[in-house]
Amino acid sequence: MQFAHSIWLVAGAAACGILVLSFYHFQKKSTAALREFASGRLLEKLTQGVSPKKRMIKRAILVLAVASIFVALARPQMGFQWKEVKRKGIDILVAVDTSRSMLAKDVKPNRLERSKFGIMDFVSKLQGDRVGLLPFAGTAFLMCPLTLDYDAFGNSLDALDTDIIPQGGTDLAGAIYEAEATLNNDANHKILILVTDGEDLEGEALTAATEAKKRGLTIFTIGVGTPSGELIPLAPGGRDGAFVKDETGRPVKSRLDENMLQKIAEATGGRYEPLGQQAEGLEAIYRENLSLIPKHDLQERMQQVPIERFQWPLMAALVLLLMEFAISDRKRNRKPFPVIKTAYRRIPKAGRAAGVASLAVLLLLTIVLLGYRGAHASPGNAETAYKAGNFDQAVLGYRSETLKNPEDPQLKFNLGTAAYKGKQYPEALASFKKALNASDINLQNQSYYNMGNTLYRQGEGTEKQNPQQTIQHWEASIEAYENALKLKPEDQDAGFNRDFVKKRLEALKKDQKQKECNKCKNNDPQDQNKDKKKNKQEKNEQEKNNSQANKKDSEQNRNKDPKQKQKSGGQDTKSAQNQKRNSGEKENQEKKQGDEKRANAHKNKKDEIKTSQKPDPTESAQAPKRRRP
Repeated sequence: MQFAHSIWLVAGAAACGILVLSFYHFQKKSTAALREFASGRLLEKLTQGVSPKKRMIKRAILVLAVASIFVALARPQMGFQWKEVKRKGIDILVAVDTSRSMLAKDVKPNRLERSKFGIMDFVSKLQGDRVGLLPFAGTAFLMCPLTLDYDAFGNSLDALDTDIIPQGGTDLAGAIYEAEATLNNDANHKILILVTDGEDLEGEALTAATEAKKRGLTIFTIGVGTPSGELIPLAPGGRDGAFVKDETGRPVKSRLDENMLQKIAEATGGRYEPLGQQAEGLEAIYRENLSLIPKHDLQERMQQVPIERFQWPLMAALVLLLMEFAISDRKRNRKPFPVIKTAYRRIPKAGRAAGVASLAVLLLLTIVLLGYRGAHASPGNAETAYKAGNFDQAVLGYRSETLKNPEDPQLKFNLGTAAYKGKQYPEALASFKKALNASDINLQNQSYYNMGNTLYRQGEGTEKQNPQQTIQHWEASIEAYENALKLKPEDQDAGFNRDFVKKRLEALKKDQKQKECNKCKNNDPQDQNKDKKKNKQEKNEQEKNNSQANKKDSEQNRNKDPKQKQKSGGQDTKSAQNQKRNSGEKENQEKKQGDEKRANAHKNKKDEIKTSQKPDPTESAQAPKRRRP
């Protein structure tokens, strides 16, 4: 047993103590007043109808009721339940320059301290975003990994100084390479905030930034210092007046190189901003750039959540108050004594009505509080409507719940099942698609399964009016079932429904193909008539040509001399052979046409048998089974 707000226990103990002292004080005061009013013998007669024991019990019950109310306010918790906890945000890696140039005091107190203050102000405004810390100088290392613990990040930031990295210099390229290694994950957006004065002593920053862009890293640069520059003190405090000098003995002045920082940011698609006195640059980058980046799940884990038990002490308080009201402080067998009865008469009916009304209000408050947890734990109204078969009302309930929790895939799934049962298939399909974003494999499997059912029902509704659309729906349905089987190969329901829809799809495609063939066959007689007419014309032309040729040969034979008649006899024989050959070709052509007619007749007969053997399209099959959500 534990308490969420144990401070109420202390307050309850104090309240009960005050109540007990009040009872004692009023009892003592009332007794003293009665003794002043009457003598001892008369006092006994006046109070003989009152039971001190019962009065003490009533007061004890009242104290316990008050104590129970305070215990309920402390929210007792006993037992645990597992709950999935998710956090959404983006990953932000902050790289801070810790070279000696950051000790320059052109901004107060110095560049490094001002950067630390600005970063802390920036982090204090984050909500759900992970941050990491990467100090760099001549080298770079990850000091604080990406974390949601902003206090741990703050402790690491406080520990930063110019001595944390022994190797001097400012290697911006090294910081960029180290950031790439740290952000080497599957995140869509890799963000690096580079806080520095911009002096790239190694000269490879632009090359590193260009390569980082290819790997998906976006760099936002924050300039610290002033373009006019300032001398660099040797000591962190700068009290001894010693400054860093070059080889010639001249003091070195460090200047803010805004041009370099702008080039680095532009090379990766980022942005440059000066830090400002109140970290305005960091705030502007987050408000105008980082906050617009789609947030993704940074953490997803099962967490033990304590179970609230405040209902128990609250119910106990209600029962105790009812008992206190029901118990009378009078003795059962008391002698009638009109004067005393009149003097100690209870509050009249109006007072009793007020007491009853107070108890009624308390009872109503208790019922509301007892139902509070159940009402907020799940969309009870929508679930009740679903179980009662009122699917339209369930759709409205789940739809309102999804507006309150748009990222909850379970609510999307429940909305889809309610819409499916209500035959609102487009909304059901859209809800199941959104439920696929769940990390739970079982929920993904059930979403794909119900997507297959929904697509099948959609295709079933358009099977007669638009078969092509039905084919598309059923093909998508089969794909959804196959996706469900990929997630859960042992899902027998998904396998059964997939095979069933495949059979229906094959039958529908076969039916459509048969209809197209029948349509083509209806056009065949017209084609045959055209062919007959064409053949007849060719035959007539051939006979006409043969007749003209024979006539010409006869005229030539009459004009020949006797010596040539013998020769023409051979030609006549040759002409006769040509006629005979033409007659044979004519017979072959007629025979060929007869064979084609017989083949066409045979084909038509075969097609008629195939058509008559087609299954009855009105024959129904068992619809896909549907799993209860």
